[in-house]
Amino acid sequence: MRTPCSSTRAPFPRRRPLAGARALFVPLLVGVAALLAPSCALAHSHGKQYSLKISEGEGNFPEYEGVAYTSGNVEPAAEVAVSIIRGGVVIYRDVQGNGQAGFSQVPQVGDEVTLESPRGTLIAKTVYDGLPSMDPTVCAGSTNFSGGNSPGDVVEGAYETPSLLYGPYGEVVGVHHSGYSEAQVKTLSGTTFGGSFLNALSSGQTVTATETLKTPLAGEATYIYTSETSRPVGACPVVPPLVTPTPTPVITPALTGSIAKFLHNTILSILKSGWRDQVSINQAGTVVQDLYAAAGKAPAFASSRGKHHKAPPAVLLARGTVTTTAAGTVTVVLKLTRRGRHEFKTAQHVSAVLLTTLKTSGGPLVHLGRRKISLHR
Repeated sequence: MRTPCSSTRAPFPRRRPLAGARALFVPLLVGVAALLAPSCALAHSHGKQYSLKISEGEGNFPEYEGVAYTSGNVEPAAEVAVSIIRGGVVIYRDVQGNGQAGFSQVPQVGDEVTLESPRGTLIAKTVYDGLPSMDPTVCAGSTNFSGGNSPGDVVEGAYETPSLLYGPYGEVVGVHHSGYSEAQVKTLSGTTFGGSFLNALSSGQTVTATETLKTPLAGEATYIYTSETSRPVGACPVVPPLVTPTPTPVITPALTGSIAKFLHNTILSILKSGWRDQVSINQAGTVVQDLYAAAGKAPAFASSRGKHHKAPPAVLLARGTVTTTAAGTVTVVLKLTRRGRHEFKTAQHVSAVLLTTLKTSGGPLVHLGRRKISLHR
């Protein structure tokens, strides 16, 4: 599937582009109907064409040809702005008036990428998830084409053979691409895809996986988000021989641990990102931490105010769980409960009790004891 109304002007010249991509975007339109006008010469589209593309990875000649960039486009040409936002801070932004904007940078997983046209009018925003990806078995000597994708996206793939072009004095003047061949995607379910090439891949080629999501907008406009990844074709992973090991007795030490470090926590920091501390554990297992209000019975077992006048259960303020596959020190992040967030919003001082529990699959629980905590705003 080729992008409709694609521009002949490319902000980042490179190999023959693959149609396709993925998008986790949520189109946000502010009075977009006033911005849309018939312009595309193609019979199947009469409104504006917005597109955002993220391309990452590496080609066979990275010193002469870059494959990593983020770009936005609008047809017919109008002012367009592309931004990468990390942690609420704009780290890259480009604004152009000729219908195309972008830069030779790509977002990290979790970054927001936005498209505006004109600047200040948000057309779409996506949280980048790093997809698509290709399995290691997409390799030299194999016809396999499989990997991971985002749900709902169209997946395509292709390979080609790049070669350097030389000038009259032996200098490199460019990169030539030949032998272009597309993959046949046979399965596309959930977050994985599978297919094959007609011919086996070979070293020296570049293979690319691409995802596309096309979304109609108001006024017969369309928005297309494209995400692709490229890499040189490498050797296939070595499959170790099947050897039946001689079982050896496994002696599991007693489960132990300790609170290794209290990180700096305040009421405001906990409201923003939760309570954090570090716990050491001597084997693979799970660390569970509960932060209770100091008043009441902790942990908060069921109780009543019957004739014995038992203490009411303590309020659970926050809880955090982390699992590790090996012995070591882990950082535990406790997220506030609804009741805890209510308590912290107005409190200037909080007295609490921290309970830490270690556990393994099938093993007994180990409690590290209670730690009294005093928090200030």
